[in-house]
Amino acid sequence: MAISIETIERLKTKLKAVPPKPRTEVESKKEAVLMLRAEVEKLKRDGYDWNDVAALIADDGQGGGIEVKGSSIKAFLSTPRMGGTRRKKATADAGENWPKV
Repeated sequence: MAISIETIERLKTKLKAVPPKPRTEVESKKEAVLMLRAEVEKLKRDGYDWNDVAALIADDGQGGGIEVKGSSIKAFLSTPRMGGTRRKKATADAGENWPKV
């Protein structure tokens, strides 16, 4: 069964017009914390420490919340460093340090 190019073009147009499906859940705790970034940063400016923030988001008042450690929240919201700080190992030819025979 052949499919016409016209049909494919109509389908392309239709699929491009479909809006994104609304999300009802996030995949990870990190993603959830990142969505709360502005609120968490305000709490930090107001003097709360990371463990205080963790305790506050552990209960949403309706039996839910996000169980996450304060240190994890800090790690999730910290700015990633560019490049590594580790030194690269020097690569040597195998047997280079062996005595000559």
